[in-house]
This record gives sequence, C-alpha cells and structure tokens, in this order.
Amino acid sequence: MKKLLVLLFIFSYFISFAQKVLISWGQQTIEGLTEEKFNAAQKLSAEQLLSKNITDASWCEIFLTLNSSINNQSKNSEYLKALTGQITNKAITSIEGTSKLIIWERITSGEILFEGKGLVVENDLFSVAGRANQLLQNMTKKNFGYVTSSSTDDDLKIIQNKWVKFISNQPVDEYRPAEFKGSAIPEASSLKAIEALIISIQNNPKKDALTKKCLQKIYKLDEMPKEKGPALYCSPDTHSYAYLSMLLGDKKRDETKDALWWKKFWDENHGKLAWDNEKGFYIVAK
Repeated sequence: MKKLLVLLFIFSYFISFAQKVLISWGQQTIEGLTEEKFNAAQKLSAEQLLSKNITDASWCEIFLTLNSSINNQSKNSEYLKALTGQITNKAITSIEGTSKLIIWERITSGEILFEGKGLVVENDLFSVAGRANQLLQNMTKKNFGYVTSSSTDDDLKIIQNKWVKFISNQPVDEYRPAEFKGSAIPEASSLKAIEALIISIQNNPKKDALTKKCLQKIYKLDEMPKEKGPALYCSPDTHSYAYLSMLLGDKKRDETKDALWWKKFWDENHGKLAWDNEKGFYIVAK
C-alpha cells in the first residue's frame, strides 16, 4: 500500500496540469480503487489501454487508464498517435462512481452530484473523445482545447488536427483558458460553473441522502442542527452558496437568496454577466 500511495502521489503531480482541485481531493475518494486494480492496470499494453479507454464506465477505471498511460506510455509516439484517432469518437459512456469528480456540464445535466469540493476536470470524461483528450493533455502537458459535452464534429476535428501536428513535431499554438483575475476561487469561476452551482442547490433526494449519511457518520446526528457549526459542511449547499456569494460580489452569504432566487437570477441575467478583473467577481452588465 505504501508503494501505491507513492505512485498515486506522483500521478497527482503529473495531472495537475490538466485539472484543478476545488478545496480538497484525494485518490482515496475514488470508489473501488484498490492496490490490486492499480497493479493490474500498470501491466496493460498500449493496445489494451486504447481499447480500455473506449469502454471505461467508471471514474475508477478512467483514473487507472490515465495513471497507467502516464507511467508507461508517455514516450510511446504510436500510442499518442492512436489516441488522436479517438478524439472524434463522440460515443458516450454512463460513468459510475463519480464521488468528488467535478465536470460542470455533467453536474448541470444531473449526471454527477456536486459534493462541494473535489477534482475539477474540464474535458467531458463521459465521452471517448473527452477521455482521449484528457490522456493526451496529461501525457504531453499540452493543451489544444477541451472536449466538452457540447463540442461539435468540427470542434473535435480542429482539436484532433492540432494533436496530429504536434505529434508530427509541427508548431501549434496552444489553447489559452480564460483567466479570472482576482477570483478567490478560480477553479469555479466560469459561467458554466456558476450554472452548475445553481443547479446543485436545487432540491435533490440524492443530495439529501448524502448529507444525512455524513451527519450520521461524523456527528451521529439524524438531521441538520439549527445552530451554525461544522456539521453544516455535511451539506454540499454550504459550499455552493459560499461560492456563489463570492463569485457575485457578496461579502458574506445573503440568506434571503435561496435556491429559487438564484435560479431566477440566472434565468434573467446569465447573458449579461461579465467578469470584473479589478473587483474579482461577476457584475451584471447594463
């Protein structure tokens, strides 16, 4: 297990380029990850990993494919070339075991439950194309754009062509993600993140069950206490409301702004929100 932890730490170092941690995240949160699975994945050939990337159906398996690829295939140009062929594969897999995995569009669609913190991944890991792009970014530390759930065939072809040129040692301009100067939480400052946060605070039985499980496990409580305290952080909403307050310029949470208020605000103003670099939050443009 010590060996596993060391290898996972090394993996965390390598993947820091391609995604960001919101508050906290650790590999121990990945459901189903074991030392046996880790060791088995390290023995997979390039051909097996390419096939695995197409069929991976859990965050654990995606993680293992990433890890093995980085550790064993980063210098394999044929493997990199083969992955570029998967960039236009729009096939979707329903991903299981997504605890602490943050893909904003999939939170908005309801396919991932936002837990208030975790690993923010910009590529859509639900698609073969997104997973292939994630692998290429992780292994090369290059970024030619993200594959999202809304990427068109033309978008994917553009990204694919850039990878082909790069692997062929041709000069390619890298993609520059938007900057949110002055943001207290740059990991969650995009408009798609705000939309996902607003969706996350709406009523959701799965979220209620997660909160109840946390209260019982950590605090031996059956319901949320009325007084403010650490137990409040069992609810993902505590984080979500705090993020929304910071991103829209409230110095502290205004409790009159409930889930319905935020939903109405988004519906009426999302097209007018502009980032203010000096203030470090969004303003509603007139």
